[in-house]
Amino acid sequence: MSAPLIRQIVLIALVGSVVGCSTLFQRPATEEERRDYARASRIDAADEDARREAYEDFLARHPDSALAGDAALELGAIARRAGDLDLAKRRYQQAAASGGAAADRARVALATLAIEADDAVAARAWLDDVRLSRLDDADLRNAYRAFAETAERRSERVRWLSLLRTKLADPSELVAVDIEIDGILADLPVEELEETARQVGDRPPGGRVYVEIGERALAVNDADAASDALEAAKRRPMAPRYAPRLAALEAKVRALREGPTDVDQLLSFDQVAIRPRPNVASARGAIGVVLPLTGPFAHFGNEVLEGVLLAAGTFSSGAGRSRPEMRVVVRDSAGDPGRAAAAVRELAEDGDIVAIVGPLVSKACEAAAREAEAADVPLLAITARESVARDREWVFRVRTRPVEEAQLLVERAMALGAERFAILYPKDPYGVGQRGLFWDAVEMHGGQVVAVASFDPSATDFSESIRRLVGYTLLDREERRLIGQRQGMLDRARRLPADEARALRRRARSLTTRSGEPIPPIVDFDAVFIPAAQDNLVLIAPQLAFHDLTGARLLGTEGGFGDELLRLGGNHIEGALFASHFYADSRVDYVADFAERFESTFERAAGAFAAQGHDAASLVLVQLAHGETARDDVRDGILRTVSFPGVSGVLSMRADGNAQKRPFLLGIQKGLVLEYTD
Repeated sequence: MSAPLIRQIVLIALVGSVVGCSTLFQRPATEEERRDYARASRIDAADEDARREAYEDFLARHPDSALAGDAALELGAIARRAGDLDLAKRRYQQAAASGGAAADRARVALATLAIEADDAVAARAWLDDVRLSRLDDADLRNAYRAFAETAERRSERVRWLSLLRTKLADPSELVAVDIEIDGILADLPVEELEETARQVGDRPPGGRVYVEIGERALAVNDADAASDALEAAKRRPMAPRYAPRLAALEAKVRALREGPTDVDQLLSFDQVAIRPRPNVASARGAIGVVLPLTGPFAHFGNEVLEGVLLAAGTFSSGAGRSRPEMRVVVRDSAGDPGRAAAAVRELAEDGDIVAIVGPLVSKACEAAAREAEAADVPLLAITARESVARDREWVFRVRTRPVEEAQLLVERAMALGAERFAILYPKDPYGVGQRGLFWDAVEMHGGQVVAVASFDPSATDFSESIRRLVGYTLLDREERRLIGQRQGMLDRARRLPADEARALRRRARSLTTRSGEPIPPIVDFDAVFIPAAQDNLVLIAPQLAFHDLTGARLLGTEGGFGDELLRLGGNHIEGALFASHFYADSRVDYVADFAERFESTFERAAGAFAAQGHDAASLVLVQLAHGETARDDVRDGILRTVSFPGVSGVLSMRADGNAQKRPFLLGIQKGLVLEYTD
């Protein structure tokens, strides 16, 4: 390349640089301009009209001033507060074009307007030209928020939110951003979590991200990855609110290293039954109980208390039988959050009490959990709501979760040959929730949900819901006519002698459409999941058969199984499977022993709540029997729980304080209950 050509290229580049950086040579504001601008800015902020007129007058008199961009920016803010977004946009554009110090603030304001108009592309275009180094903290907060809102990748969004945190001083704002980050991290796959950790670096929430990675590693039994993530989390800054999760992760990793090799693998009832049972006879100490013993939930609360008292050795267990010696201090919450919180505070002041069992009701559990966390006392809540234990160091949740019922049913149904599933669910919060959990479980195990329908839980006739499930509502006129003809033939068959009835039923079921296809309904699923109460199932089961839905296995949850269904279900429930929180007639020896002791003590059969209370207390007694009498040692021991032989299900404690349980699985064969314990 020749020297003249090189000089020409350099000259062009220099000219471009001068044009692109013209603000470097902008004329400073004159004394008059500074005086006029100051006069406008001193007008009372409440007098918007006067401020607007003053800034407009300034622009009219000094259109080329170095302060013109600032005036346009103020006018844009005034217009925006007045609701005139078009005018605000024009004023902000005027400020952005000024090239002055206000230009970058204006670009952030324009990006915010674009975000509010749901135009992320335009917002990002404005943000691309923002020079962050020229913004003060207030404008940086707006800029970081805008960058987060327009981020294309979730890891990038977390990075901008982490920068936003550095400019926040209000604790409530920090917590709000942390909660937002939590929601993002919870949905990220592990590989994106690792990318997020790299982008965040040494800023909060770097440690929090590694805690999430560690918990994911624990969930798949990767002890090395969990340990590495723990060490990375401890080296990075972390908001104080995440300290409980870090402590729980550390305890669980320690349990992985020190405990048995099958940590986090829930054993079956058969497997735990052949192991030595935990011996709690040497347990000595005191536990607190906070339960609704009066009020609308008193029945359940008293049942839990009976299970606790039985575990604690309060009642004689027979001649020569050793038992723990425990002091049980009981407080009635009546289901009220305030009373539950006060009871926990009172019990925590008793230094002999190493842990508290309860409460039951979700709001009371939340109130009690806050107090237990503040007082550093272990709380074992009898609730399915996982949020009670999450992010808390001293709170545990021991009740079976609906997701565990759904997963157990899907695993067994698929082991028995089911691949395609239908869901018939009550249209209430429980039914809708179970529908989602079951659907997720089916897809996670490689199955397919092919039909879904809902019903009114207060109904007695479920025909319309069943017809929707088998696709009746999608039939054409001919198919509907043939179905009516078939139903009429089947109705007549009921009034005929046996031989004639069989012949007529065969003809009815051999009817086909003009194309030779069988008449619907075509039951193209192997199992139907109905998370309904027993009262509903007693009515639904025969109606399924009436609509020829006899080839699919019925799957149900805790509330659907019971003596009435067994008595009235007959052939309609043959082959059905039910997940259950407790089975009093279990053939598992330690469960049967509990059921026998409970019935001999209280003269009635044990229920699920009594079993859960017994398990919660037993987890504490095991620690006392091992000589752990300090509250933090009891807490750490509970966190190390792996495949505990609970009478309400085999139980392991996860790092976040939530129990992972294997419920009971019951089947119906020839009218009898079959317990699956393998």
